[in-house]
Amino acid sequence: MKMTLVVAVALAALAACGRSDGRISDGKPGRKILFYRSPMDPGQTSPVPAKDSMGMDFVPVYADEKTSADAEPGSFRVGEGRLQLIGVTGEPARSADLIRSIRAVGRIAYDPELYRTQEEYIAALAAARQAEGSSLAQTSPRARSLLASSRLRLRLQGLTDAQIDALGVIGKPDMGLLLSSGKGGILWLYAEIYESDLPLVRVGQAVEATTRSLPGEAFRGVIASIDPVLNPKTRTARARIRVTDPRGLLRPDMYLDADIRVDLGRRLTVPRDAVVDTGTRQVVFILRGGGVVVARPVRLGESSDDRVEVASGLSEGDEVVTSGNFLIDSESNLKAALAGMGMDRDAGVKP
Repeated sequence: MKMTLVVAVALAALAACGRSDGRISDGKPGRKILFYRSPMDPGQTSPVPAKDSMGMDFVPVYADEKTSADAEPGSFRVGEGRLQLIGVTGEPARSADLIRSIRAVGRIAYDPELYRTQEEYIAALAAARQAEGSSLAQTSPRARSLLASSRLRLRLQGLTDAQIDALGVIGKPDMGLLLSSGKGGILWLYAEIYESDLPLVRVGQAVEATTRSLPGEAFRGVIASIDPVLNPKTRTARARIRVTDPRGLLRPDMYLDADIRVDLGRRLTVPRDAVVDTGTRQVVFILRGGGVVVARPVRLGESSDDRVEVASGLSEGDEVVTSGNFLIDSESNLKAALAGMGMDRDAGVKP
């Protein structure tokens, strides 16, 4: 009986605010409609009545609801009191030096295969030089072919042409591929770089490596080469890093965490927390003063640990919401949905 009474009251309320054509009236005839706005995405507007992808009617925006402060598309009024109540804070978008930290798992190399390939190259190089003075016509081309093959194998294992040339000058393979040479020795650290990070990784970049087994110790190195092919199972490419072992603590096959810090230069950035990701787009909320908020789609670029580049959609100095943005998102959606039903959030059904 109680449920029947509640339903009857609800139907009566809706009938009171309805019109003969089935649309919900705002109760204020003669109000000028400026445009229509999506109830679920304030950034979507239309000059004529429309529906969104879910079939919901766009909400009319009236002239007496608009001011010069919120005249731009995607704006809506939350109210200064409500912004304070839900703990909204903001920060201006600003240009900053963006440092990207690329982290990768690596291990101290024990690489007899590369060691043998280096031996083969040194032997092939010596044979090619000797064949240049041979009286046998077929000797020199064969020696050059063997040299080219061994050089190609080194390239496929990640060595650059410059490193291969240097190997020929030194004339002996790198013992660091097999064992540690003690204090102050130099070892190879093999780090797996994900495909998405590869465009930012370069030969010559500095690396800092740490391991849980040696707390407080940091090992510094430089990227010497990057494998030219991806591992199809892990979608990574191996970076070969020359690391210094000042105290002789590292051993072959030890695992380390490599940190490659990449300077991306000066970019327009906002805090990561300022971005609301809907799954299909990224949105930030801009504070315009007087309790007015603007929902602005943005295109993001590179990111650091705590900041993200805004490639388009913002200007330097725009004050973006950094905390409470999800509550603002809920607030705007709820307000628009209630408005589309002819209801006000605070007053209930309009008379």
